[in-house]
Amino acid sequence: MNIAFEISPLLLASGSFGDKSGVYRYYYGLIKAYGNYLKKNKINKKIILFSFDKNLVSFPPTKDIINLLNNEHFLFISNPIAIKKDASYLKFRIFDLALRPFLKLVNLVIPIKKIYSNFSNEIIFQEYVLHVKKQLKKNAVSTIYHSETCFYPLKGFKNIITIYDLTPIFMSHFHRKETIDLSQRKLYFGQKYCEGIVCISQSTKNDLLKYYPLYKYKKIVICYPGSELKLLSYRKSFFSDINFLLGRQKNIIKKGRYLLYYGTFEPRKNIISVVEAFYELQKNRDIPKDFKLILTGGDGWGEKKKMIKNFIKENYPLKEKNSIIMFDFLNDDYLVSLIKNSLAVVYPSLYEGFGLPVLESMSLGTAVICSNNSSLPEVGGNAVIYASPNDYFDLKNKIKYLINHPNVAKSLSKKGLKQSKKFSWEKSSHILHGLMQKLK
Repeated sequence: MNIAFEISPLLLASGSFGDKSGVYRYYYGLIKAYGNYLKKNKINKKIILFSFDKNLVSFPPTKDIINLLNNEHFLFISNPIAIKKDASYLKFRIFDLALRPFLKLVNLVIPIKKIYSNFSNEIIFQEYVLHVKKQLKKNAVSTIYHSETCFYPLKGFKNIITIYDLTPIFMSHFHRKETIDLSQRKLYFGQKYCEGIVCISQSTKNDLLKYYPLYKYKKIVICYPGSELKLLSYRKSFFSDINFLLGRQKNIIKKGRYLLYYGTFEPRKNIISVVEAFYELQKNRDIPKDFKLILTGGDGWGEKKKMIKNFIKENYPLKEKNSIIMFDFLNDDYLVSLIKNSLAVVYPSLYEGFGLPVLESMSLGTAVICSNNSSLPEVGGNAVIYASPNDYFDLKNKIKYLINHPNVAKSLSKKGLKQSKKFSWEKSSHILHGLMQKLK
């Protein structure tokens, strides 16, 4: 029997232009790796890709989806057939047209237009879901792997979903209302409809069982991510291109003479603490004058990126004397270049389900300073420098220590390469396949 993956998050994001979030990287990596696992082990199964959003599958597939389809084990349900207007639907439309003048008057008092729109959309959705279900049955699907944003119970299938972290539940002040609502609905869906649960770390599994003890009756496995970045070929020209751009501002970066943060700019990432610590260290001459701090990533929410930009403008009015440099989105080739040429990646997050930048940096032989909480010690082992994200002076002192002791960074590089080998998509694919065998 085959498995189907709901891929709305992959269809919504282009896979480029900086919209590869941690969730995107994980979900795409898992699907790709499982396809490779089936191919390598000559397992006669198909992976069906689909979406519960009919609008998303009407567009051409993205570059990443096309890459998946190069593997003969994949099939994409796209361009759905037009939803047929059966007799009951036509009767409803005739009834609607006859009453439309009256309904317009009623709408002045009661939002009947909105109610009608919701009702009409629900009819179309149910028709589309029926079409999807038929397609899945036609392709001998037994298990549906639901996505982070689109999950819906279909009778006659086993269900799996990924739990990334529970911070929207116990750290709700670090999340937007819609994120909290989505997380609550997903956890309810997983508890009521899913037989299989994939957690991305032991830390996340512990949190899940702590806050939702009924999940102990589910089949829970841990599928760690692997690092896709280590597979990219490094070229010096990418680093030269970055410096060419900075040179126009009379400012360049040197190999091993900067710290790097990359990821989304949002309150939970605690980036402002790094910015302020770095600024004070340089102002007080505790670190070399020519050392830089590089920040790159998406805007996120909470206006943290805007706050940092304002901080830079206030404290570095002359661009050529700017020691804190901020980029927007950079593709993976440029990102790999920045990681490999940095002294260290700094990741002071207040809480993580996994912390993919820590693994990616170690796999590229770059030292890491990260927080000592949640899943991060599980990822970093003894190969990183830990700091308390809630202790500003601890974080500041660890940054100062590593910058002034570059030999320590070289030692961490070797340890990090060894530690990163504990995590691979191949291992996680084997675990996922074992879970699906148990759900038969």
